Amino acid sequence: MKKYLIIFVLLILLTGCKTYDEYEMPEEVEITLNENNQFEVYSEQTLDDLIIDSNVEITNLDEALETEEVGDNEITIEYKYKKRNYKHIIDYEIVDTEKPFIIKLPEHRYTIVNEEIDFCEGGSFIDNYDRELDCSITGDYDITTPNTYYLKYQVTDDSGNIATKDFTFEVFSEWPYNPGGDSNYTYTYTLFDDIQEKYKDQDVMLGIDVSVWQGDIDFNQVKADGAEFVIIRMAYSDSDTEIVLDKYFEQNIKKAKDAGLLVGVYIYTSASSKEEAIDQAKFIKKHLNKTKLDFPIVYDFEEWSDFNSLKMNSHDLLERVNEYQSVLEKDGYDMMIYGSKWYLENVWLSNDYDTWLAHYIDETDYAGDYILWQLCSDGIIDGINGYVDFDIYYKK
Repeated sequence: MKKYLIIFVLLILLTGCKTYDEYEMPEEVEITLNENNQFEVYSEQTLDDLIIDSNVEITNLDEALETEEVGDNEITIEYKYKKRNYKHIIDYEIVDTEKPFIIKLPEHRYTIVNEEIDFCEGGSFIDNYDRELDCSITGDYDITTPNTYYLKYQVTDDSGNIATKDFTFEVFSEWPYNPGGDSNYTYTYTLFDDIQEKYKDQDVMLGIDVSVWQGDIDFNQVKADGAEFVIIRMAYSDSDTEIVLDKYFEQNIKKAKDAGLLVGVYIYTSASSKEEAIDQAKFIKKHLNKTKLDFPIVYDFEEWSDFNSLKMNSHDLLERVNEYQSVLEKDGYDMMIYGSKWYLENVWLSNDYDTWLAHYIDETDYAGDYILWQLCSDGIIDGINGYVDFDIYYKK
């Protein structure tokens, strides 16, 4: 044994071989990094975005950077030099430079002398990263003195990004009227016949969407009046309620199919966590039981007035749809997002899902892509006692 050990040592001495530290960068190696090594949170980046130039072969340039948390991070460069493999650890920083977005804060506030007011109460706002935001007021006012004051809301995230909105604040000595009140209401209606005359052509189908609020529906009359499809509320949940089936869902889907209508379903949801979204999707999967649908399953989130209590950011909102999709695609279903024009333009992140646009107007100016348009909520059609939403489907 000693003989072989002596021979091994002699070979090392004769050949000049020596062990090496793979993390010790040779003096001849040059790797030039991005100047500030900063990237926006949730952005898609790879190691290649960190490195400007190098004189060695880097073997993991396509490795993704972790960008889901603000703060310092590190990644290991793997490279080859003189037929040996080396590693080098470099630091980078994830930052949030995007200001929050104000969903709803009143443009006018009122009080009477000496009556305190919480200006931010009832407001809702969203951030691309932070799930809890600070709302404050800038400007001078005096609740002991009747006057009109011009103030500003200020919504701030943890990175110091600020969104502002101007508003007026009136202090009255006594209430002279009901501020913002309006007792006059004009009732309107839209006939399905008028929708057919205005919009029907070979490139579109006309239909309705329904829920428990439409009660017992005669879908044969609905079809006879010209409707070609129906989107049915299957289930709902809000911030205070776990997901449950719509009372009329099973009856509606059976009768609609029996009448020969094309059928889709929508889920009114306030899912705020990954676990909740997946549990809800499993609930939907179970009750659909592979029922054939003619449209993607619609993800309908409308809990904007209570949004801050859900502690979500805009990234979370889209992730909940992704989590629904991950469960339901196993049964061959796709997802679609429902939203009003304003929320689609200002709150929802860019995504590849089909869109169901809600915009109550004769001609929409929404610039995004959509396959369904909900154009009114005061529709009148045979087979339904009361109002119903009218929809247009654009054939692909």
